[in-house]
Amino acid sequence: MTRPYPPPLLSIPTVVPFDLNPTDQARIARPLGLVRISPEIATVVAHAIACFNATQGGSRDTTTGTTLAALGKLSRPGRSYDAAIERLADDRYGIDYTTHGRLQPLARAVLAGDQQAREALAETAQARAIELRSHPRVAPETEALRFFCGMLRVIFDAAASPTVERTWHNCGSFALEVLSVAAIEHADFDAHPERLKEYLGTDVTPE
Repeated sequence: MTRPYPPPLLSIPTVVPFDLNPTDQARIARPLGLVRISPEIATVVAHAIACFNATQGGSRDTTTGTTLAALGKLSRPGRSYDAAIERLADDRYGIDYTTHGRLQPLARAVLAGDQQAREALAETAQARAIELRSHPRVAPETEALRFFCGMLRVIFDAAASPTVERTWHNCGSFALEVLSVAAIEHADFDAHPERLKEYLGTDVTPE
């Protein structure tokens, strides 16, 4: 097995707008307990689909191993340390978004000359490394779908009619309708609804 290296900077994906026609909107409205969805919700759903389509392949360079390798560069001062700080400060760095969300503000503070941030960055990186060492391996190509499903849960909770119970079953019905409208393969979810529930439970709140 080859030794993992820190991931490179990612290219910015091209997001192609997705058109939700009136028929699509009516299909999505039904599991929300609505006759029609508002233009705002239609825009949010269409944008979520477009973003998924642009990133559905995932980043094959973003794994637990490569992120741990990136964190390892912060363990000792030097040229590699300085380069690691600059990569962490970049929005395009290819580590996982949880790690990036925690470390990027500290990395930017270090670059701005904040000496206290340097110590905080080291402590945060060490704590995150401990978490990741016990984290199960991930398949990068599935992470975009997990995130998309987590976003669908947030949309469902915000957009569903007050008459619709916020249950996993109802949320799943909404998600499956969106996946169908977007022509996203979901046969696995049809056969294993518990897997869809797991994906819908993905935490997408920024840290």
